[in-house]
Amino acid sequence: MEEGSAVAVSSDRDQDTSRRHLPGRSHALDALLRAAAAARAGSARAVVVRGPAGTGRTALLAALAEHLTATGMSLRHHTARPGSPQHQAARDLFAPFESGAFESGPTAAHAAYAAHRALHRRATGLLAKGPLALLLDDAQECDEASLNGLGFVLRRAVSSPLLVVLAQRTGHPGPGTDALSALLAHDGCTALDLGPLDAAATAAVVTRALGRPPAESFLRHCEEVSGGNPGLLTRLLTDVRAAGIRPDADGLRRLRTLGEGALVPAVTARLSGHPEHVRRVARAVAVLGHTDPEPLGALAAVTGRRLTAALEALRRDGVVAPEGHPAVMREAVGRAVLAELPGPERETLRARAARLLNDSGRSACEVAAQLVHLKEPAEPWMPGVLREAAAQAPDRATARAAARCLRRALAAGPTGGLRQEIRVELARTSAPLAPATTLAQLRQALAEATRPHDRARIVVEYGLTAAGTRRAPEAVRQLGAVLDTLPTDPGTLGHALRTPVAAALLVTAVNDRTALATARERARDWPVPAGDSRAERHLLAALSTLAAFDGGPAGQAVDLARRALWIEEPAPVGHCVLGASLVLALADEVDEAMAALARCASDSRARRETWTHIAALCGQSLTLHGTGDVTTAVSTARTAAGLAAREGCPEATMPALALATALLSQGDAEEADALLDSVVGPAVAQGVWEWHHFLYTKGRARRERGDLDGALELWLHCGRGLEAAGIANPVLAPWWLPATTTLVRLGRTRAAADLAERAQEAVRRWGTPRAIGLGLIAAGVVAKGRARLDLLGEAVDALADSPARLDRAKAEYQLGCELLAHDATPDARRHLRRTVELATSCGYHVLAARARDLLVAAGGRMSRLAVSPVDSLTESERRVAALARRGISNKEIAATLFISLRTVEAHLTNVYRKLDVRGRADLPPSVDASYRTHRHAPDGPRRAPADFCVPSH
Repeated sequence: MEEGSAVAVSSDRDQDTSRRHLPGRSHALDALLRAAAAARAGSARAVVVRGPAGTGRTALLAALAEHLTATGMSLRHHTARPGSPQHQAARDLFAPFESGAFESGPTAAHAAYAAHRALHRRATGLLAKGPLALLLDDAQECDEASLNGLGFVLRRAVSSPLLVVLAQRTGHPGPGTDALSALLAHDGCTALDLGPLDAAATAAVVTRALGRPPAESFLRHCEEVSGGNPGLLTRLLTDVRAAGIRPDADGLRRLRTLGEGALVPAVTARLSGHPEHVRRVARAVAVLGHTDPEPLGALAAVTGRRLTAALEALRRDGVVAPEGHPAVMREAVGRAVLAELPGPERETLRARAARLLNDSGRSACEVAAQLVHLKEPAEPWMPGVLREAAAQAPDRATARAAARCLRRALAAGPTGGLRQEIRVELARTSAPLAPATTLAQLRQALAEATRPHDRARIVVEYGLTAAGTRRAPEAVRQLGAVLDTLPTDPGTLGHALRTPVAAALLVTAVNDRTALATARERARDWPVPAGDSRAERHLLAALSTLAAFDGGPAGQAVDLARRALWIEEPAPVGHCVLGASLVLALADEVDEAMAALARCASDSRARRETWTHIAALCGQSLTLHGTGDVTTAVSTARTAAGLAAREGCPEATMPALALATALLSQGDAEEADALLDSVVGPAVAQGVWEWHHFLYTKGRARRERGDLDGALELWLHCGRGLEAAGIANPVLAPWWLPATTTLVRLGRTRAAADLAERAQEAVRRWGTPRAIGLGLIAAGVVAKGRARLDLLGEAVDALADSPARLDRAKAEYQLGCELLAHDATPDARRHLRRTVELATSCGYHVLAARARDLLVAAGGRMSRLAVSPVDSLTESERRVAALARRGISNKEIAATLFISLRTVEAHLTNVYRKLDVRGRADLPPSVDASYRTHRHAPDGPRRAPADFCVPSH
């Protein structure tokens, strides 16, 4: 190790008995044992073990002592105490001494030198007997003379079997602090810094203390409360064990209360050694959440060098995080810092902080972060700030405080337009907290409004809020009633209001089975807008959805969707983007769909629009699944489901459906079925997309679990529901394909043939490669002789032109089975091999395994695939990545591939994530080779019939 260097220590799991009591410190122990080995070999070593209170320095020294004793090394140990006399540590470590060894000389320098010589003589005598280890705990409290003496000995014992280990508590300067810094400058002396425990080490401590592995949420809270400090964690777990709390999700609530109680005295003890101005700085940091000098200094009444020194002291003590850390002070620590103040004083401090921030022009959200802690925002300006913050970033705390203010404003008895405005603001503020309250306030505001402009504005908000809820049919009726009162003459103010009302009516109705027919009838004769305004683009998106429901041609629906998305809106546009993206995905235009969904997800996350963000993630997951990226589809859907659970979001149907869809393709029918069971309810049955997708996906789950009759009934139910709703799109929920194959398996070939024949007109009308390919599979399943082979071959060719890699893999598998039945073994092996490649790259391992087994049984050779990350790229991502690797700019790629610049950026973002690279310079050569391979993949010949089943159709 280099002179004076500091070694950062990470965590590891321990194996032997002595290490099991030091979770997260095995690397530190190993470093000390390496120093001991070097010392035994004749090269003196010194190590300063540094860390704040509770980091396990003493336990580490005890474990080291145990190891050194086992190796036969002579061991001497001393713990320094505050106020110890000079040379006390040296006396204990090197005793006994000859008489007069530490007597004073003619001068202080002479006396110090004489003492050092005495220490050296005594050390030499001890080393003559064998290797020697000196362990000094709490070295910061050690007298300076003893530490200087140790330095003297080390400089003169460079080639001796001597190990010196000193444990220093950081953040608490003592008489030995300066001498330790000087000691680190000596050759052969290093620093060993003990960092916080990582998640694995924390889990090991919790498991050992409580006798069972902790739940993830329980473990996260233990980490938050303890900050990775072993001492604090141990005290917390002692209380947990005494209270009989189990380390599971049910025990988390009790742990939260207990954890705060354990942290408060620990933080209070740390702060007690600091002067009052340092404690004021700690409280100011806890309130503000940052260390910006201007507001921090004003709030704490500490400025300049005193403020800088106070922050440095708090950082050393672990109360404030090191500079550059994303969280300046952990939330639990902040609460503990403020806990020592009485409630009224905390309120006063928060109010002062809000006033300082507001007067200095800080954002409404930053000011509101203080106001939400006040029981009553007493000053006149405070409610306005809360309302502004709720509109800018409606997190739950801000929304709750703003809602309190607005309810008090309503109770004050305002009249006319002001009352309506307050109701509308209260509705918006309540949206993330209580959607039912939102709708109730909007209904009352609508009932009180008399002017056409006010009624139109309120009813639009009411309709969009009611979309996807059981209030949607009522909202459609209200929208229709207002629409009928607006004039149809162009150029009037009332006519200008028609477009936003009409757009809201369609957006509200398109996903409601009971309202869809009425809305469709109303919209039949509406002119198609140009898309010049936001309201017109919303209407275009809704009209594109209706066109997709009607079943085609796909190009008409795509044209409307593209016009809806042509201009990127600077304001919230969730309904517009989500509807148009669904249409584009159904029409195989997945690049544009994913780009729009990525923008929607990013914008909604920035605006904290939880429902829109969840819906965008679900749309991404379903689109990714359609392209065959099953692994990413699962992770994206899990993100959406986790967000819905954390936010208590009632719209949890979509995440469950998206996740179940992808899990079925991963072969996890059990979890998928359980998820689907959790979403059954009136709201699901009322939806157009949710209900029919639920029936289609639930049928897949039933079929995978062996219930063919149950699966068939669900698919037929799905078909009847779509027909009753007037939805003719064959790929919205393609129930007819698995129903056809299941009817064949059940021996009902006549019914299967009739169903397959009825589907052909719909797939031809929609006309996308995926629809045509699926239709050809259905026709091939019920065909006989050579016709079956030809139809399956045509299906493979059609799907090769679509982004649906998963469906192509299934078609390749069926064609391979059919070729085997006709003894065309070489051609069958080619298609089965292609199935394995496609299914593996998609993450559809069930199909890959079946195809591999069949391939091997047919005499084919295929080693277990070592799948490259490049295989997970979609065709579009391959194209963009290949061009990017050649140095072509994003703008040139967009022009070459006839796609938007935003789409290129979205693809490259996905490519970098999947390949784990930083940029185009890091793209591997395999992206070029992979793109060429996929472009020129050979097709094999096809011929004659057999009975078969694929785990999807």
